[in-house]
Amino acid sequence: MVGENDLCIINIGYLKAHFKIFVPQETGHAEYCEDIPVRGESVFVMEYQHEGLSSAEIDFRIIRNVTGKSKFARAGDVAAIKNLDDVTVHYAAPAVVPHVYSLLYNFAEDGEYIGIVSASSGNGEAVYWAIFPFEVGYTGIGIWPWILAALILLQLNYWYMNKRRTSTVHGVALIIGLLAASGASAEGSWISDSGYFEIRYTSELDPIVINTMHRWHVDIRDAEGNAVEDAKITIRGGMPKHSHGMPTSPVVTGNAGSGRYEISGMRFHMGGYWEIRLTIITESRRDTVTISLDL
Repeated sequence: MVGENDLCIINIGYLKAHFKIFVPQETGHAEYCEDIPVRGESVFVMEYQHEGLSSAEIDFRIIRNVTGKSKFARAGDVAAIKNLDDVTVHYAAPAVVPHVYSLLYNFAEDGEYIGIVSASSGNGEAVYWAIFPFEVGYTGIGIWPWILAALILLQLNYWYMNKRRTSTVHGVALIIGLLAASGASAEGSWISDSGYFEIRYTSELDPIVINTMHRWHVDIRDAEGNAVEDAKITIRGGMPKHSHGMPTSPVVTGNAGSGRYEISGMRFHMGGYWEIRLTIITESRRDTVTISLDL
């Protein structure tokens, strides 16, 4: 899911639709892109941008997020679930629904979920997928801050009991290391929505500086680990929580071979949570990878 021109967009393969969620009995006409702040009867709406969706058979499944990856769950994580039916809370069977698709489900429990949407031609020739993790009831800040707080308290107690300068120095280094690790990305690579590509990237700015133009270098591999050569790449980005995009239009300006590409025009104008979406097109595949950043 990505914010685009103040709209939430769902990409089902190359097929796009405006996406929004309502909880009318609880929050009236308020629209949500992914996370739902309260339990209750929720309405999922997709307004098609691509005419192909009007003639496609669409099914919609909601499962409990048992991947352990939270918001970073991707197609490969869902595929690893042995029995989807065991974790499914709602399933709408394939149906042809012209123009606008809607789904109603009453969430009785807070928690983490994954939405799975598929669109097919009905003759088995092509099936496109969209997978989006989301939360109901906003599960909060998570367990890591509490773990870090406990570690800090234990270390302070250690200083007090030992009263030795060397222990203090070592303790400070330990806490700094823990805090640095908690702010780092949990992933060194990103898998595309349908699992076709794996991406790694490096920025010429480390750390990334707000409002500074810079380049990224990306390495693209297929599911077998082979370099993806001569791909066409489009770059979009934004801050989903603020529903706005990037201040620039990054483009690929170099192809070094062996699956390595240079992207110029990267700039982030404010701190916070960002998502960068790279759509990768080859002769046989088209898929999108989402890179998450906290600046």
